[in-house]
Amino acid sequence: MSEEYLNPYSSSTRWLRGNLHHHTCCSGFMDISESGPMFARLGYDFIAVSDHNMAPDQEQWRRWQDQAGLILIPGEENGTSGHILEIGTHVVSAPPDDSFAERARALRGGGGFIVACHPQEYPVDGADNIRAAAADLHAVEIFNGLREASGCDEPANIALWDELLTAGNRLWGAANDDFHFALISPGHGWNCVQVPEADETVTWETIVRQLQAGAFYASTHLRFEQILLEDGMLSVTGGHRVRELLVIGPGGELLHETAGQTLEWPLQSGLPYFRVEARAGIKRAWSQPLFNAT
Repeated sequence: MSEEYLNPYSSSTRWLRGNLHHHTCCSGFMDISESGPMFARLGYDFIAVSDHNMAPDQEQWRRWQDQAGLILIPGEENGTSGHILEIGTHVVSAPPDDSFAERARALRGGGGFIVACHPQEYPVDGADNIRAAAADLHAVEIFNGLREASGCDEPANIALWDELLTAGNRLWGAANDDFHFALISPGHGWNCVQVPEADETVTWETIVRQLQAGAFYASTHLRFEQILLEDGMLSVTGGHRVRELLVIGPGGELLHETAGQTLEWPLQSGLPYFRVEARAGIKRAWSQPLFNAT
């Protein structure tokens, strides 16, 4: 096989679990000194603060970090409609206007991890906004726990993601709780970021770099242990609750499926991308796309 595919994952089996959509205000107030330890007790390793149109400065972040009980990433949720997460910043990047595409471009220039939020909240123009801004987004929120709880059709985000990928866009997929204290409990959707096993100390900057590189997977419950690519063979190991592993290609086409926690698949030529999905009933984990390098 002459074609190569870009695998964002290493052989490390060290994964840090976290939520990238977390508020300290709005629809009920909960300080990080309360919500941070609550997430930590559930086994989370990090959360990103994403209050609306305001990011914690260095002093605020240090004060919260001392109270959080896990790694705290500064950030914000940008916009009055068509929201965009800017993760890894102490300052809100100033957009030239309120259009979704221009805001995405300005936020990308700020150096953070840029995610289009909850597309199903904007069924009329959400997809068009993301299409217009795709070159400046790192990721799209393929699962939002708060929107699922309010009745949004979150599975439709996966079809949208595959549509955008098939059109040639390179976008990662993220799953988040969109934590507002009065509206949602934690633990519905999260991201697991892969970090080197030898790193004794992991900083929020390391997590943001790994997110930007696509070295993470999104989940509503299930785990991946490893996603390896070697000598023309894809090898995947899932956690013990995984019942099925599937390889998904352009247009959402099913390319291969196997029962159980392990998958071996000889790479197929001619694909612009493929991704792996773990399933157990309604629960899912989604790998990032492995893009064709040619």
